[in-house]
Amino acid sequence: MEQASGAEQLTRETVEGLNARGHEARLYVKVRSKSSRPYVHKIPYFRGEENIEGRLRRLTGWNDYFFPSTWRIARDPWIKSADIWHFHNLHGHFLSIPLLSSQSRRRPIVLSPVDEFLTTGFCPYTLGCERFQSGCGSCPQIDLPYPGISRDATNRLWNMKRRALGRGRFHYLLHTDYLFNHFRSALALTKNIDRLYYGVNVEVNQPMARAQCAEERGLKVSGRLVVGLFHSDIMEARKGLLPLLDGLQELAKASPGKLEVLIVGRGSEKAKERETPDLPIQFLPFLRTEHELAQALNLCDVLLYPTRADNLSLTCLCALACGVPVISSAVGGQVEAVHDNQNGFLTPVGDNAAILNKVKILLENPELKSAMSARARQSAVEKFDIGVYVDRLIEYYYSDVLART
Repeated sequence: MEQASGAEQLTRETVEGLNARGHEARLYVKVRSKSSRPYVHKIPYFRGEENIEGRLRRLTGWNDYFFPSTWRIARDPWIKSADIWHFHNLHGHFLSIPLLSSQSRRRPIVLSPVDEFLTTGFCPYTLGCERFQSGCGSCPQIDLPYPGISRDATNRLWNMKRRALGRGRFHYLLHTDYLFNHFRSALALTKNIDRLYYGVNVEVNQPMARAQCAEERGLKVSGRLVVGLFHSDIMEARKGLLPLLDGLQELAKASPGKLEVLIVGRGSEKAKERETPDLPIQFLPFLRTEHELAQALNLCDVLLYPTRADNLSLTCLCALACGVPVISSAVGGQVEAVHDNQNGFLTPVGDNAAILNKVKILLENPELKSAMSARARQSAVEKFDIGVYVDRLIEYYYSDVLART
């Protein structure tokens, strides 16, 4: 099945895992494609509601507010009969947060935010800016492509969320200590908040023969150290991927014949322009299946992830499961998966020189790379197995959510 993001991958595999264990679960989405599985259903909107909401959102900047169907969604027979509603992502313009808050006083609802969105004006990560609290009228992230906002209504949106979440009776299930602590502090939560690490399919994401992976993906194996740069949108500034190419060019020039780059994601073809005689660059488009992504990761010796802010990247977890060490910025939940000098390296945010230095260390120490690869696989299997996550999620539903309701 095709997927568009890490959050979508997580929710899909969670629903499949619940169904495989004998629990009836459905996934409700805003847009259901023709290739969707039988358990995927479209949210029951009023006729024309989505178009009206889109126009109002563009005119006012008010996101995740006008969806009157959120109040009546429980009239759907299956949704009404569900024991628990579990939301994994609330910034896709598909429901009204205030009306969902009202629903939480009538039934068990679990929120699993994947970023800081519910505690900000509209942005997934503040990047140190909290001007939405005063309404400065000059939001520095106003042009973010996702979740998107047409004008600076960030202060009003922040207050809307604070009131709605304050009135609600939600259960919060966070997937990292980082977000657990953030939400507990930002919303002053003292109960009904828990942490449970999510995971990836460690059977799909596992070490594979590089030659076979290269053949199936139409790439060449050179014998050089392959540095991976992976993201759904290579151009996203928060991830900081393309700026690394300048430093990698210099490193490759100093070590001729030893380094190359594999870049994967939307916009990856633009990186080909940065290729030099010393630094070959191969690229792949955004990969639509988990198996394809695992094959691409198996073509890498190390994955670079210089993000400025993150909860916990599923791409990094997939890399670790494939036995690929990760060099990541020491931000958010990344430090809970990447252990410095064990299964990868952690570097200060924005310090590309430190990242390149770690690549040089691996380039000069193949034994260290092999040891890190083994520890990477072990750490993912022990801590981030999606099967273990689903088992613990079921236990959480019964012992924490239903028992407290």
